[in-house]
Amino acid sequence: MATSKPTLRDVAAAAGGSPMTASNALRGKTGVKESTRARVLAAAKKLDYRINLTASMLKSGRSNIIHVIVNEFDSPFYSKLTQALSNEIVARGLTPFIEQTRYSADAAAHALTSNPFSGQLFDGEILHATGLGTNLPLAKLNGGRPFVLVDACEETPTVDAVNFPNEEAERAAAQHLIDHGCRKIAIVGHAFTKRADLAHAQNAFLLRLRGACNALLDAGLPYDETTVFEAGSAEDGIAAGHAIAQQILATRGNADVGEGADPPFDGVCCANDFAAFGVIRGLADHGIRVPQDVQVIGFDGVTSGSYATPSLSTIEVDLNQLAKFALDMIAERVERRGEEDAEPLPPSRATIGYQLVERESTAPHLL
Repeated sequence: MATSKPTLRDVAAAAGGSPMTASNALRGKTGVKESTRARVLAAAKKLDYRINLTASMLKSGRSNIIHVIVNEFDSPFYSKLTQALSNEIVARGLTPFIEQTRYSADAAAHALTSNPFSGQLFDGEILHATGLGTNLPLAKLNGGRPFVLVDACEETPTVDAVNFPNEEAERAAAQHLIDHGCRKIAIVGHAFTKRADLAHAQNAFLLRLRGACNALLDAGLPYDETTVFEAGSAEDGIAAGHAIAQQILATRGNADVGEGADPPFDGVCCANDFAAFGVIRGLADHGIRVPQDVQVIGFDGVTSGSYATPSLSTIEVDLNQLAKFALDMIAERVERRGEEDAEPLPPSRATIGYQLVERESTAPHLL
């Protein structure tokens, strides 16, 4: 004889609470104690309770599904980012739906407008904006759903945004090299841009360039076309490492310079970890040692650094905080959407924290 399916009342009774509390806990609503939410989720799992999504959507107008769109899946950075977002979504009793754009603005527009579920299924959407340019009308494409851009870097936000500490943290990275005695520092990331043109930077790599540029100029150190190398990937980083090494070797072999002359570069400040790993490899290809000859620091902190030799000093950003900020923004808009006569919220912006992690690549004493 077939048994009937468990109901919400069954879950509430097993958890020792009311059906309303059980419903709120299962749907990730705010105002439910974490201990209560844990009991409800445990009871639902034990009873094998499944939410009837169609009925739930018809009743509440919500699906409890969050759409996450990132540039790619197959890199440590995006693996960590999607993991942090997915963990936070699931912890709130919601379900993640994840897509990739492969850095294509057309793919991002398709995900927001032409996905079979767009405009119907998702309660909110999170898009990592780096590399998509500034001309994509994301706010219009989104159709008014709760929406958070990650690292949008707009001077005047048009939608909710959670940004990396691009300028502040890269300035700290460059200052770390300066504090370690570096006096000719290469910047690897965005193409060279004059300081005056950096005033209105609106993408992550330009903001990181501005941070490093200001640190160098404030310390009286050179910043010009000869000190900046464009690279965002490990392959481009290797090419930058080769170019830096060749300048160092040219100086060493120039008898006119004289013994004891300062090297053309003694530090490299990179806009991400992958470029930094490439730089270290490129320098090693020419016999330039890190950190004995040149110190190198990265940005992102998504790898432990333990598998590399030397291990990489880096700016480690707080991706778990990013996920919390993004889901808080979506939750606030979802709640207000159900309130009658609620005043529209202006776009909000938050910047996540970071810490500078010193490893072997900037610390000869650790070798």
